[in-house]
Amino acid sequence: MDLRMFAACLIMTVFLIKHSDAQPTAWTFTSNAGTDVTNTGTPPVGTVTLTIAEGFPVGTTLFTAVATPTTGGAAMAYEFESDGNPNNVAETTITAGEVKLASGKSLDFETTPSIVFKIKATEAANAANTGIATVTLTVTDAIVFGQSSYIVCLSSTEVAAGTSIGTFATTDATSTQTVAYTSTSGNDFAKFTVTSGTGAVVVASGVTLKSEEGWTYSFTITGTAGGVTGTTDVSVGLGCASGAGQIASLLGILLLSVVTSLLC
Repeated sequence: MDLRMFAACLIMTVFLIKHSDAQPTAWTFTSNAGTDVTNTGTPPVGTVTLTIAEGFPVGTTLFTAVATPTTGGAAMAYEFESDGNPNNVAETTITAGEVKLASGKSLDFETTPSIVFKIKATEAANAANTGIATVTLTVTDAIVFGQSSYIVCLSSTEVAAGTSIGTFATTDATSTQTVAYTSTSGNDFAKFTVTSGTGAVVVASGVTLKSEEGWTYSFTITGTAGGVTGTTDVSVGLGCASGAGQIASLLGILLLSVVTSLLC
């Protein structure tokens, strides 16, 4: 073999080595809970199954999928494959591998218990350096209330036992689920009675809520079904308006309570 042939073979060998490695060398997956999960695929392919509970709000990080570039320190760009974002449930833009719940979308165990995402990572400096990750997101059941917290404003400054405070029920229970409601926490839970089968709340027997004893009363309702639980917080204000002004009224009462406690 003459020198020219040797040089040509050497160049070809370097070329093949370089291009055979022109793909991400690893994938790192992090769940919604912040836990790193091992890639079960062989790079440049990423494969993983993650879990997340239903009921998270828009903008929540569903998971992150980060590819390690072939060239150390090189920037990576991420995008969904054409079939990689079912029903556009995630935001179309992926920043730093972070996949977020899109506006107007929700996670619902009862209707869609599993979603398969396909993400393409491309090295910014070399478009030939790519890798594909397939993330199966398993949605688990949760007890989801209509709101994470409620404010109830009562115009009276004295409220008798048996007075209805409202009904606070879950919004996603299926027909086969029986949700049991209780209240065993919060500053004033003992002053209220929760109907187990409906989430209806009344002032407890033998209790009268009086503004001179407190302008606001708070408690937490827990819903349980099939071993799964969810909670919502309820604040009850006395002598305040209803409707659009209720939040301002309740905040005013809370401030008055603080001032009164400081002066006394």
